[in-house]
Amino acid sequence: MQFRWWNSFNLLGIILVVLGLVGALSRGHFVFDPGRAVSGYEWLIYLVAGVLMLINGSLPPAIVHTSQENDKR
Repeated sequence: MQFRWWNSFNLLGIILVVLGLVGALSRGHFVFDPGRAVSGYEWLIYLVAGVLMLINGSLPPAIVHTSQENDKR
Protein backbone atom coordinates (compact mmCIF):
# COMPACT_ATOMS: atom_id res chain seq x y z
CA MET A 1 0.00 0.00 0.00
CA GLN A 2 1.40 3.35 -1.02
CA PHE A 3 0.36 6.34 1.06
CA ARG A 4 0.25 9.82 -0.39
CA TRP A 5 0.93 12.33 2.40
CA TRP A 6 0.46 15.53 0.43
CA ASN A 7 -3.32 15.85 0.11
CA SER A 8 -5.86 18.64 0.53
CA PHE A 9 -6.55 17.79 4.19
CA ASN A 10 -2.90 18.27 5.09
CA LEU A 11 -2.57 21.42 2.98
CA LEU A 12 -5.61 23.05 4.60
CA GLY A 13 -4.52 21.79 8.00
CA ILE A 14 -1.13 23.48 7.65
CA ILE A 15 -2.79 26.75 6.58
CA LEU A 16 -5.20 26.65 9.53
CA VAL A 17 -2.42 25.83 12.03
CA VAL A 18 -0.33 28.74 10.71
CA LEU A 19 -3.32 31.10 10.98
CA GLY A 20 -3.99 29.85 14.51
CA LEU A 21 -0.38 30.30 15.60
CA VAL A 22 -0.14 33.79 14.09
CA GLY A 23 -3.41 34.66 15.83
CA ALA A 24 -2.06 33.37 19.14
CA LEU A 25 1.18 35.31 18.77
CA SER A 26 -0.73 38.50 17.96
CA ARG A 27 -3.00 37.91 21.00
CA GLY A 28 -6.13 37.56 18.90
CA HIS A 29 -5.73 40.70 16.78
CA PHE A 30 -4.87 38.86 13.55
CA VAL A 31 -7.76 36.39 13.43
CA PHE A 32 -11.24 37.73 13.99
CA ASP A 33 -14.76 37.20 12.72
CA PRO A 34 -16.24 40.41 11.23
CA GLY A 35 -19.66 41.31 12.56
CA ARG A 36 -19.27 39.41 15.83
CA ALA A 37 -18.10 40.42 19.24
CA VAL A 38 -14.37 39.79 19.64
CA SER A 39 -13.47 37.37 22.41
CA GLY A 40 -9.75 37.11 21.62
CA TYR A 41 -9.84 33.31 21.35
CA GLU A 42 -10.91 32.94 17.73
CA TRP A 43 -7.38 31.77 16.89
CA LEU A 44 -8.00 28.68 19.02
CA ILE A 45 -10.75 27.53 16.65
CA TYR A 46 -8.36 27.76 13.71
CA LEU A 47 -5.65 25.92 15.62
CA VAL A 48 -7.93 23.06 16.70
CA ALA A 49 -9.47 22.78 13.23
CA GLY A 50 -6.00 22.66 11.67
CA VAL A 51 -4.82 19.91 14.01
CA LEU A 52 -7.98 17.89 13.30
CA MET A 53 -7.43 18.32 9.55
CA LEU A 54 -3.82 17.11 9.89
CA ILE A 55 -4.95 14.07 11.89
CA ASN A 56 -7.64 13.30 9.32
CA GLY A 57 -5.19 13.71 6.45
CA SER A 58 -2.61 11.45 8.04
CA LEU A 59 -4.99 8.51 8.43
CA PRO A 60 -4.74 6.07 5.55
CA PRO A 61 -7.85 5.39 3.53
CA ALA A 62 -9.70 2.14 4.17
CA ILE A 63 -8.74 -0.77 1.98
CA VAL A 64 -11.63 -2.62 0.43
CA HIS A 65 -10.83 -6.25 -0.32
CA THR A 66 -12.82 -7.89 -3.06
CA SER A 67 -13.06 -11.64 -3.16
CA GLN A 68 -12.21 -13.53 -6.31
CA GLU A 69 -15.72 -15.00 -6.38
CA ASN A 70 -17.29 -11.56 -6.79
CA ASP A 71 -14.84 -10.71 -9.58
CA LYS A 72 -15.89 -13.77 -11.61
CA ARG A 73 -19.57 -12.76 -11.68
